[in-house]
Amino acid sequence: MPQPIHAYLPFASAARALLEKHFPGRDVVCWSKPEEFSAGIGDAVYLFALQPPRSHWAQAEKLRLIQAFGAGVDYLLPADGLAERVVIANQRGMSADSMAEFGLTLVLALLKQLPFFVAAQHAQRWERRLPERVAGKTLGILGLGAIGLALAERAHALGMRVIGTQREPKAHPAVAWIEGPAGAARVLAESDVVVILVPLTDATRGSLGARELALLKPSAYLVNLARGGIVDEAALYAALAGGRLAGAAFDVFAREPLPADSPLWKAPNFWLTPHVAGGFPDLLDTSIGLFAENVQRLERGEPVRSAVDRGRGY
Repeated sequence: MPQPIHAYLPFASAARALLEKHFPGRDVVCWSKPEEFSAGIGDAVYLFALQPPRSHWAQAEKLRLIQAFGAGVDYLLPADGLAERVVIANQRGMSADSMAEFGLTLVLALLKQLPFFVAAQHAQRWERRLPERVAGKTLGILGLGAIGLALAERAHALGMRVIGTQREPKAHPAVAWIEGPAGAARVLAESDVVVILVPLTDATRGSLGARELALLKPSAYLVNLARGGIVDEAALYAALAGGRLAGAAFDVFAREPLPADSPLWKAPNFWLTPHVAGGFPDLLDTSIGLFAENVQRLERGEPVRSAVDRGRGY
């Protein structure tokens, strides 16, 4: 008899119909509350989840697969108590085009001074500032994975010089040069715009603090589409408020939603979006489709797609 399917999502009711579509003939159990998760995790074999509670993995004696909704799995790891047999998979690469488009939108908006003009409009000020040329600018990408390379190709097509970091550097026609992770300082120092796309791991957590931000030119811009825990937000605000950074645009924050008392809400030349860069209209359907494929692969004894290396953290 087919094993049931379990899901833990804050929008579990919206996911149920899609889960039933992709898993015809199977029982589907959806949880949206931590107490439901803790009471039922012992029965789960295949789990589709967004930020599940961390403290109940030892009870998951039947579990074979956790399919994360999203590319980042920092909220899962180190997954204390989770048996080694359990495969963790993510959505690596699924949102590469959407995130690259969103990243390019923010890069262009910053160079063309849109945050300044939006603020002037809200204050009813008719005030001019010259937009910058995009062609010839240097775009630094910290994390040239699937998303980073998709962004590099788009920026290169507009005439930007692209540089960046990659865990294992490999030449790419759209990128002028690529450093290993230790070369991030050089990327920061040489770039007109820096886009952060590295995963949140022990190595990257808090890796861009005041010292690293000081490597950026005062005329430079910073974009974060990765995870909020990578950048010291107090140092970011100080750099913006002190005029040591021309502007920034962040889609991710250390705490989400961003607390009402965060000074970033009113930081000068700063745009924020509510963690939506990787979204597209049928994302949930596509994600559950990958989950269904991975369940089938496991049941056939085949390796799953987008398996996470727990040691690396992604």
